[in-house]
Amino acid sequence: MKRLVRFFGRTRCAVLLLTILILMTSCASGDGTQKKYASTLEAESNFLTTTGLLNPDSEIRGVWIATVGNINYPSKKGLSAAKLKAELDAIVENCSELGINTIFFQVRPAADALYRSELFPSSEFVSGEQGKAPEGNFDSLAYLIEIANAQKINVHAWVNPLRVTYGSVKYPKTDVSALAEGHIARKNPDWVIAYDDGKLYFDAGNPAVREYIALGVKEIVENYAVDGVVFDDYFYPYPTKTDGVYAVFDDDASYSAYGNGAERDDWRRDNINKLVKACYDTVKNINKECLFGISPFGIWRNGEGGSDGSATAGLEAYESLYCDAISWAEGGYVDYLAPQLYWRFITKVASYGVLSDWWNSMLDGTGVKLLISHAAYMYEEWETPAGELTSQIEYSREALAYRGSVLYGYAAITADAENIKSEISELFSDEIIYSDPTTNFKKLYLLGISDGMTTSDISLTVSGRSDPSLSLEVNGERVNRNKDGSFTIELSLLVGENRFVFKCGEEMISYTVTRTKKN
Repeated sequence: MKRLVRFFGRTRCAVLLLTILILMTSCASGDGTQKKYASTLEAESNFLTTTGLLNPDSEIRGVWIATVGNINYPSKKGLSAAKLKAELDAIVENCSELGINTIFFQVRPAADALYRSELFPSSEFVSGEQGKAPEGNFDSLAYLIEIANAQKINVHAWVNPLRVTYGSVKYPKTDVSALAEGHIARKNPDWVIAYDDGKLYFDAGNPAVREYIALGVKEIVENYAVDGVVFDDYFYPYPTKTDGVYAVFDDDASYSAYGNGAERDDWRRDNINKLVKACYDTVKNINKECLFGISPFGIWRNGEGGSDGSATAGLEAYESLYCDAISWAEGGYVDYLAPQLYWRFITKVASYGVLSDWWNSMLDGTGVKLLISHAAYMYEEWETPAGELTSQIEYSREALAYRGSVLYGYAAITADAENIKSEISELFSDEIIYSDPTTNFKKLYLLGISDGMTTSDISLTVSGRSDPSLSLEVNGERVNRNKDGSFTIELSLLVGENRFVFKCGEEMISYTVTRTKKN
């Protein structure tokens, strides 16, 4: 077998072992494009610093405010400036009352802008017509920052980087000539690709596209006092089937021009990696305090629970969307990841607990903060959902890499589905400050395993304590740990001799365990 180690979460059955442990031991491109558009950004720098309202170690308590399709804001197209202000006022007031301290506001839903931009047209979701400014040239992002900051709420600009149109199979929008006059995709139709879901997408394989998207990020960070920029889960489009056959994303032209003999899947992932890194570098070159994060689909890859992927059985972002979030974390070009864990603990193919533990273990030691996106919207769909959000957040707060939660489903929150407001208020009632892991100067200590032991069991449960400032691995696989460095793992055993190497920093301990056949 490839793997012998399987990690699992902070189970109640481990409490006794950990308590004993504590008692025993008491004594982490294209230069032409840049030059072509530089004049629009460099003529007058209007740089604004981030607000610094929150202690950077405060638990992030966020909410996603979606603007695409008028999901959350504005309630409909073509509202007056006064009504647009009133709706943003209400959002901030609701957030303040619930203890939410960060708003993730969708400012570019489909190659458009809910802010004043020289690179993207005004959003149709505000004015009703792409390229047409709202009444009084109202600036949604600027106003939100102003009123949110007054309530000590931070704002992250949420960008969908590659979606160009918001069509559907029934109502496709794939005609570049229908885009606003002066739209970058209308000027460069070879930059976009139509897909069978009825949408147009920027071609991430084109270096000029990646550079333009980075310029769009630069424009936001230079001109608005945002506390962060975040991309969502849409990179290459989600797979679409027709009569059981997957649609083809036709990037033959860019692959032929820039593929350089790489396998297409690897090339696509590399395109996204380059895009992410370019945008991270852009943010940090302007303002090192401004955060850059991504909210990927909740399953990176399906595996056995270690570095090969989580013990799940759903759609994989790595294979289907060409998103390699672990590479972004290990490469150091994201400040946080906010995976969308929109499932329950009881979901068999994708358990919340399994995924929370897996992301925690993979980010341990990278310096990348783990935020978790939760499905508040499912309170309108799940059977007896009350308490699920509380269970999820309280569970993940113990995780070493965890630094906060972001709720998706603002409409369900305002509708107070299944009394979710009181649940959120209780969860966010007391401030929590997390600090980066620091050394406890204690050696690795284990319970439940000894060198040379023999057993007929198929697995071995091991609890332990480790230095939280140093990553811990077993046979090269990262371990899911709590903030104090404690952990519980299950080691799978093959018949015969099994060797386990525990490594924490420079410390290494090796054990041999023999499994015998049962009579």
